[in-house]
Amino acid sequence: MRVLHVITGLDVGGAETMLARLLEHGRRHPHLCSEVVSLIPPGRGGARIAATGVPVADLGMSAGMPSPRALLSLARAIAVRRPDVIVAWMHHAQLAATLAAALARPWLSAPVIWNVRHSVADLAEEKPLTRLVLRTQALLSRGARAIVYNSHAAADQYRRLGFRAPDQRVIPNGFDLVAPVPREVARARLRERLGINGDDSPLIGMVARAAPMKDVPNLLRAVEIARGQGLAARVLLVGKGMDEDPALGPAAFGLPEDSVIRRGHRGDVADWLGGLDLLALSSAWGEGFPNVVGEAMLAGVPCVATDVGDSAALIGDTGAMVPPRDAAALAAALVRLGTLPATQRAALGERARERVRARHDIRDVVDRYAALYRDAARSTPTSRDWARARA
Repeated sequence: MRVLHVITGLDVGGAETMLARLLEHGRRHPHLCSEVVSLIPPGRGGARIAATGVPVADLGMSAGMPSPRALLSLARAIAVRRPDVIVAWMHHAQLAATLAAALARPWLSAPVIWNVRHSVADLAEEKPLTRLVLRTQALLSRGARAIVYNSHAAADQYRRLGFRAPDQRVIPNGFDLVAPVPREVARARLRERLGINGDDSPLIGMVARAAPMKDVPNLLRAVEIARGQGLAARVLLVGKGMDEDPALGPAAFGLPEDSVIRRGHRGDVADWLGGLDLLALSSAWGEGFPNVVGEAMLAGVPCVATDVGDSAALIGDTGAMVPPRDAAALAAALVRLGTLPATQRAALGERARERVRARHDIRDVVDRYAALYRDAARSTPTSRDWARARA
């Protein structure tokens, strides 16, 4: 079975990471033959996928609404590749793939699956162009054979926006259940890497891009409050733009210069994530199923997150949930977990690890996607051969 994945872009993000994981474990279903088309030129995520041996192509689009020329290029790519199933990741790609598949229909009839990775608690939070795309998608959603969401929160929210398809299901993210580095070893390595070997104060990490939806200022305000309440913690900010945004400097939040460590995007996050004492995710909106929370839990790190998307279902009773945009509540959670004796915090982290292992094995997730592809392909009429149709 040929599966063509169409994605808006292949840089760094949750959708790109999940697609890469699915393809890395594709050998579980050798009857599936995958290929990836990115609307815009690929970045770091493209290199990871190419390393799996899966072909990666791009349409050279600029960011923004798909142009008529881009739609025609995608329609031709679909017709030439003759996929049995098209899986569209992220909003712009879902819109483009649906329209392009309709253009290609004289030569090919392939079902389109939308893979939604985002939650929309309030449409007003989104950019004007994203709002337009979402409203257009709601009108076209019945043309999708299936819509798969990575969180129950997103499924409910998108249904309220008018998203409809014959098949709608939730498939959460999955993780490689690799043996973790022992916590004390990981902690010592990370502190050495950051140059804070002699400091035993709690290290709180946030791994995300510096985007408004992540609400990094809320975390820094919370850390300032927590330090005032006796938690002498440092915070490590890692991700695209974290080291460049002047608005995230410690002085703006009344924090000592050495209490905030900022780093840009890193490809080795998984190697040192287990060295954190706590992971924090302060998102104000938009999270579906946050990969970094699951990865931290799998490394044995307790997590504090805002109640956005399915974070609460992921963390359960192994960490803490707080309302979004509430720095005082976030600070209280950081103080509560940050002042636990090391043995109790380690036990909490171990429970977090076991929760992910029991619920989010990537092998189970890959099997569920394979079943989705089969169900979609079975409900589609046999397609015509595009090359013969042209002749």
